[in-house]
Amino acid sequence: MSTPIAPWPRPAFQPGGSTNVFQLFCFSAGPLREVEMSASRFGLPSAEVMKFVEVRELPRAVDSAWFDGFRSGSLRTLAQQALGDVSALDAATQLTAVLISRPDTDDLVHLQAGWAVTQWLVARGVTVVLDAQTNRFWKGADVAEWPALRPFALSVDVNVVVEAEPTASVATIHTRGLQKFGRPDLVVRDVPGSRWDAVAGLVRALAGQLAEGTVLRAGDTVTLAGNVVKLAAYQPTAETELHLNNDALLISAA
Repeated sequence: MSTPIAPWPRPAFQPGGSTNVFQLFCFSAGPLREVEMSASRFGLPSAEVMKFVEVRELPRAVDSAWFDGFRSGSLRTLAQQALGDVSALDAATQLTAVLISRPDTDDLVHLQAGWAVTQWLVARGVTVVLDAQTNRFWKGADVAEWPALRPFALSVDVNVVVEAEPTASVATIHTRGLQKFGRPDLVVRDVPGSRWDAVAGLVRALAGQLAEGTVLRAGDTVTLAGNVVKLAAYQPTAETELHLNNDALLISAA
């Protein structure tokens, strides 16, 4: 008898969050082969959670310019950083999209479902995966190695980014991925180089609270590791646009 897959909980859940949105783009060289979907093998909590999941197969021939946009420009740079060798991405001729939208609630089974379906697609021939919310590429072989019974890991589903020019002495530090939890992303501007690690740690800690279900809004004041910070609505300008595709909160000293 297989071991049931326990849902990932949100121990601090508060009502008031937004729709949880999670999108994965899975690339393969040609159509996928047939492999049986196994909840116990791939980490699916239940068949019922599949109602939140839509899977679309999109061959490159449908729109080659759109398809090739995933392996050019800034996305190619991200792919090179994450994958090293981008030959598998270049060889891809099919994109299989895993699209999830779910009302906010007190567990994270939609994340488990998204990754379970992705592991299933890897078993069928997917070689590269792009998590659209974090802007992070994964090797299909690495995703395949994740245990079915693994616990939730914030570092997988939320990306903390230090955004700076190569010679810059200050950076913008922000999250990507909190849209999966129905929560705004977090932004800190003008962080000096000596503070990058410390501020990234504070941002990661606050992101963890949001992932667990805490609701924070513009105007709130929060204490983190003895630091009192104030939250405001993030309103980007042309010079500070981060293309988060999500609402965000700007963090500043209180």
